Amino acid sequence: MRIRDSIAERLEACGLYRRAASRWIEVMQRCLDDEDREWIRHHRNQCLKKAQRPPAPKEEFADLHQAAKETQYRMGIAKPYGEALRLPGKGKTAAE
Repeated sequence: MRIRDSIAERLEACGLYRRAASRWIEVMQRCLDDEDREWIRHHRNQCLKKAQRPPAPKEEFADLHQAAKETQYRMGIAKPYGEALRLPGKGKTAAE
């Protein structure tokens, strides 16, 4: 059995799945039949699943690090432990 609700269906068509899921709860409260409630529950869960955001992309800086390293070599300022960018007498040295 398929329950119809124009508001919930319009919200789904617009991609507003969280709002549609809330609307389906309101429709469920007005249902008298358990089969209808079960159908709405299943449909609401589908809306909530569609509403989930994809995981954020993992930031990786290995490419940036490699590009900076290559640029330093091309410029002739590549030194171990980043000595080219430190004040004289500060930071790590090869002896440490």
